[in-house]
Amino acid sequence: MKKYNLGSGLFWLLLSIVIFIESLHLGVGTVQNPGMGFMAFGASGLLGLLALVLLFRTIFGEKEAETAPLFSKTLWKRVLILLITLVVYARVMPVIGYLVSTFLLMAFLYWISEPKKVRWAFWSLVLSFLTTVTSYYVFSVLLNCQFPSGVFGL
Repeated sequence: MKKYNLGSGLFWLLLSIVIFIESLHLGVGTVQNPGMGFMAFGASGLLGLLALVLLFRTIFGEKEAETAPLFSKTLWKRVLILLITLVVYARVMPVIGYLVSTFLLMAFLYWISEPKKVRWAFWSLVLSFLTTVTSYYVFSVLLNCQFPSGVFGL
């Protein structure tokens, strides 16, 4: 495992250096007047810092204990259901609108996290409503984003 961490740490460090240099060519600018390479500059700095942390922990850290394979306890059925749900959400939102489709999505996501608890069904509806209203308020009212109104005009 140490070999893989060392290789990936070097790769990410090299990539951050390349992005850093290219962002300087684009022009970083200032915080008040950012240039084209401002975001890439900051992202490359963060990536380089994280790569250095990985390299130092790999080189100077203790020997790692044996761990289970990364995806050994993953619930693949739930992962597949969630991916299908997100695809359906993306297809349905323009038709039935943001508010209704987001409420249904959040209700399903909250429900699937604890499907066997009966009391959780009530709270999943309450949290779905609160999440939908909050996201609509933040993005539509405060940030002035436009959402599809759908069939119901909501």
